[in-house]
Amino acid sequence: MKLIVIDTETSDLPERGGSMIELAWITLASPDWKPTSSYEKYIQYSGPISVTAQAQNHIRADRLTEKYGAVLREQAIMALLNEVEPDSFLVAHNSDFDSKFLPELKNPWICTYRVSKCIWPEAPGHSNQVLRYWLDIEPDLSIAANIKQRAPHQALYDVATTVGILQKMLTRHTPAELNQMTSQPRLLKCIEFGKHKGTEFKNIPRDYLVWLRGQPVLDTDLKYTLDSILHG
Repeated sequence: MKLIVIDTETSDLPERGGSMIELAWITLASPDWKPTSSYEKYIQYSGPISVTAQAQNHIRADRLTEKYGAVLREQAIMALLNEVEPDSFLVAHNSDFDSKFLPELKNPWICTYRVSKCIWPEAPGHSNQVLRYWLDIEPDLSIAANIKQRAPHQALYDVATTVGILQKMLTRHTPAELNQMTSQPRLLKCIEFGKHKGTEFKNIPRDYLVWLRGQPVLDTDLKYTLDSILHG
């Protein structure tokens, strides 16, 4: 069995028409879940990159050309499909996001972000970098150390961070269990944003919850929590 840990960097959010501009992955093989291969490529792209995206991934549009080694999206997807086996699990830290840019992939996903909220609810946060320091993880890039210097929010660096988080999870759970945690909705105790941030849902005015449920972009756990409160 393989676990293929993936990260995409994009020109914008999917709901704003973003495109994938970098793809990276590290493959882990059973039974010891050690890295066996890696991949990292810029994707050829000639459209705009939002300022918000640039501020996060620091990818310059002039690097997304064949001259600088960027490949066609179809080439990168084919390489990834060749890596995936029928029993492989795909892994990402926020798979809801990455999977939107990889619709060709049909294997089940493990979302380390969702799972981390289940098994480490006491963590001070659940982003890649917060968990990295909270779990005392040093991203291991030795499998691809000859490619380039890397920093957070470059795709392969983020993959290596997610690999470290995933390996911690695999000391307690099987891949199938992590996939089940990913797919099952979870009741939230407190809201994590907005004017009621930090307030338990049971103490938030009902009219605000009704308004919030009507918003177009809500994650699975938030929808599940709101529906449980509003509809019993």
